[in-house]
Amino acid sequence: MQLTARHRFAIAWLLLGALAAAVCSLIWPAAHVGNELIPVGNDSFYHARRILDTAANPGAFYEFDPRIHAPEGSLLVWPWGYDYAMAWLVRIGVGLGLAQRPIAVLIWLPVAAVFVSVGLIMLIARRMGLSLWFAALAAVGVALSPLTQYLHGVGFVDHHFAEYMLVLATVWAGLRWLEDQQPRSAVLLGLVLGLAPAVHNALFILQIPVLVCLFIRWRLELRMPAAATAYFCAALLTACVAILIPSQPFREGRFEYYYLSWFHLYVTGGTALCCVFFSRVEPHAKSLAALVGGGILLLLPLAYQMSAAQAFLSGEITRLESIGEMQSPLAMLRETSFGRMSARYSLFLWLLPATYTYCAWKIWQDRRSHRLCYWVCAVLGLSLLLLQFRLHYFGTFALCIPLLVVLQQLATRWHLSGKYLPLAATAIVLAMFAPPLRDQLLGPMLPANDPSFTNVRESLRVLAKACQSDRGVVLADNDAGHYIRYYTECSVVADNFLLTRQHEEKIHEMEQLFALDANALRAAAPFVKYVMVRPAYIQMTEQGVSYRSYSGGLDNLIADLLLRPHGAHPVAPPAEFELLYSANLASSEDAETPYLALYKIQHDINALARGAGP
Repeated sequence: MQLTARHRFAIAWLLLGALAAAVCSLIWPAAHVGNELIPVGNDSFYHARRILDTAANPGAFYEFDPRIHAPEGSLLVWPWGYDYAMAWLVRIGVGLGLAQRPIAVLIWLPVAAVFVSVGLIMLIARRMGLSLWFAALAAVGVALSPLTQYLHGVGFVDHHFAEYMLVLATVWAGLRWLEDQQPRSAVLLGLVLGLAPAVHNALFILQIPVLVCLFIRWRLELRMPAAATAYFCAALLTACVAILIPSQPFREGRFEYYYLSWFHLYVTGGTALCCVFFSRVEPHAKSLAALVGGGILLLLPLAYQMSAAQAFLSGEITRLESIGEMQSPLAMLRETSFGRMSARYSLFLWLLPATYTYCAWKIWQDRRSHRLCYWVCAVLGLSLLLLQFRLHYFGTFALCIPLLVVLQQLATRWHLSGKYLPLAATAIVLAMFAPPLRDQLLGPMLPANDPSFTNVRESLRVLAKACQSDRGVVLADNDAGHYIRYYTECSVVADNFLLTRQHEEKIHEMEQLFALDANALRAAAPFVKYVMVRPAYIQMTEQGVSYRSYSGGLDNLIADLLLRPHGAHPVAPPAEFELLYSANLASSEDAETPYLALYKIQHDINALARGAGP
């Protein structure tokens, strides 16, 4: 029996999806410590806590968390959709008997989702006119990319892999609508764009390339059919309202970029209004002037929110500059080698200047084709990829496919046929991924992808036990915040939420409290019941051990509670501080370096004295 094109596509998709899943499963050493299964990545710990809480009781899903940014608590900047959907997938997986423990289902969901990403990239390639072989090579580019492994790896339960799938879905649905211009394709694209902010608030930006495409077509007098546009707008607005109704910030009347709020309804309404304009108004000088004037008026209420977004993208918010994923590839290149960058991004990174230029040129050349959508998305996505490492998933779909388009066009122009071109293209793609295959994909992985995790894990066990009987607020560095929230029932002052004004204020408060000495802390922060102190950096020098805190110097609190008790002339902490746990690092054969100390503050000193008696 001869296989149809659809069957061949399905077989290629399943095989390459399995390859991608196998590569993503290589992260397994980072997803467990002994018999304990753990999330991978700092933010994944908070997502996992919220997901597992919801999986246990969907009715108790929370959008305000009183146990972060204590004592005030905090409205969560992450919208409800991703964590809630993941919780139900976990419940279904446990119900089907896939695993007994919810965490055992949760950590494998990103790996299972890579089949969706592989399928979408193949659909995009086919819509771009690539042959099935070349579409399969585009999928190979996804399967072998360390960036895919970073998104879909086992334990990476952060929302980034879902964002990546929505980016791909936008490109594919946009190509489809511009090609057939049918209402069903318009509805599909509208639903994708309308639902996207439920995964991440910033995904309203996926509406921008669609508007750019429609504007270009409008200027060329290639307006989309009014009926299909109406279906698109209806689906977009309906999906947007559907995700906003369950959102607490929306119900509270907030108009803020960092929350799923009225801001998103305003932006989506503006998008729908522009789309209707493009489908019904003739392009001429007066209508262009009206469009520009109306656009400026619509953007005015967004000015402050856009400045807040710019502060995040530029890394101006406190502590963002210290987070590795916030760096741009150019900044990373200054700190690492050519080979290391090639292993992280593949050799396609070094083709970016040519790729970017080619995609920009194709916008002009294919301006009357449905492929316009791909080239616009590629230029905008590559711009974000170059801005920050964490934004790479907006542009990775444009690393490999443009080269494949060039190769196929050259083959057509030069009348090349047979098996030689596919084999040559395959060799080129595999060669581009030689550095990741050699140095990255099979490299060693640290538990939780954090070199400090194993050193802090035992202290979290002790803290979790203490919090069961006596819950309170923990003062710790922000990098430990999500770990404490995941493992314990205690609250934290600061964590790695670094977006809003409150987040900045809590970071500053944490720094101010660590700058106090132990005697002053109790009076300055009576709400603090536990203190975890550890340095950010420990450096062995000829003069001895050098410590540095997260604030840059050496905090007084770390000196009082960690270093002085272990100094040449030990100085005990104040009597109110009860040591629950301490850990040292081996610095030489016969010496240990203090690394971490966990204290409980007894606020009733008289009770402490009575407890010490007979």
